[in-house]
Amino acid sequence: MASVMLPLFLPETWSPDKLVRALVGIALFSSAYMAEVVRAGLQSMQKGQYDAAHALGLGYWQSLRFIILPQALKVTIPNIVNSYIALFKDTTLVFFVGIFDFLKTIEVARADPKWSTPVTSATGYIYAALVYFVFCHAMSRYAARIERRLAVGDKR
Repeated sequence: MASVMLPLFLPETWSPDKLVRALVGIALFSSAYMAEVVRAGLQSMQKGQYDAAHALGLGYWQSLRFIILPQALKVTIPNIVNSYIALFKDTTLVFFVGIFDFLKTIEVARADPKWSTPVTSATGYIYAALVYFVFCHAMSRYAARIERRLAVGDKR
């Protein structure tokens, strides 16, 4: 959509290249998901938290910054990490607008006679799967460690 629709909303004199269109599209798409995750976290806060902040004499923005938002983000860490992992995996979609990505490089290597062997595709895809697995697993382990560290106060 960003590749086709973005130029329609911009003046004809300024035509962004494919990379800028892909970056704008991915940024808008992921920011909408992240806003939804944070909104859900803010809605999960009980009214008593807002009342407690008001009782301390904090204004709306101060209570949101110092009391409500830290608790909401703590609750939504799994959803935030899920969004980041999905965004990491969705970066392969840029090849639809003509930008080479990790997986498209494997396809090009398979078609090149200098690189083409019977196992080029298999080894390339296995390597790509391992890279994606390692990065996604590392992100999920890091998030689990953050969750354990932030849950220290919840244990009684």
